[in-house]
Amino acid sequence: MLQVVLPPQPRSVAVARWLLTEWCAPWVGRGELDVELVERAELLVSEVVTNGVVHGSGLVRMGARIRPGFLHVEVADEGGGMPLVGAQRSDAEHGRGMAMVEMLSSRWGTDLGVGPLGKTVWFELRPEG
Repeated sequence: MLQVVLPPQPRSVAVARWLLTEWCAPWVGRGELDVELVERAELLVSEVVTNGVVHGSGLVRMGARIRPGFLHVEVADEGGGMPLVGAQRSDAEHGRGMAMVEMLSSRWGTDLGVGPLGKTVWFELRPEG
């Protein structure tokens, strides 16, 4: 299982992507994870960690695990508010991240933290086909 704690800084998005890719590399090398699935995971991690950095509070925690047939990733922060999948104007510069998570993941969700603040956004990816 991968578990990392990241500072709430924009650079953490690239670090999270890199860490996930490196962690998945042995499974890709053995043919147990598809390269395209890991590339989708990189994109979705970028979106979810960005949300944690921009809209959350405190440190951002990312975890991942591989189960037979799928990859599960979760990102937690200490902020309030829940991510929304909403209709965006075509000229909007932001706000499409969770729609992308919904579209590209096999399933996803949000779990509330303990106490008044905090949440974990998670997604799963399964091979297409």
